[in-house]
Amino acid sequence: MISFRTSPPQIKAQSSAHKGVIHWRRQRTSAVMLVPLSVWFLVEVLRHTQADYPTVVAWAAQPWVGAALALFVSLGFYHSALGIQVVIEDYVPNPFWQMVLSFKVKALSLALAVLSWFFIIRIAIIGNG
Repeated sequence: MISFRTSPPQIKAQSSAHKGVIHWRRQRTSAVMLVPLSVWFLVEVLRHTQADYPTVVAWAAQPWVGAALALFVSLGFYHSALGIQVVIEDYVPNPFWQMVLSFKVKALSLALAVLSWFFIIRIAIIGNG
């Protein structure tokens, strides 16, 4: 008699569940890390709404502020790239286009993060000058 059941080892060998769990964990971890950074950033933006340009630049030029901004930007771009990758995997049926679009999203996220780091470092070095 023919069995149409697939054995658990075969299922495990053919599944990409482990990759999905890692992706899910990374997305949740970055989201949890973004919560306090987002609250901090929002509070600081609201605190500096009436400040003039030199005051805001002086604030952003502080080393711990620059580090927090760099971390916030890094996690923000990383988290958004993970989320967009999930959308691409779910809604783009062609594997070739999935790969192309995923690469473009990762490259664009990295480029924007590096550009942001450049300006954060520039502000830290130059300051008000």
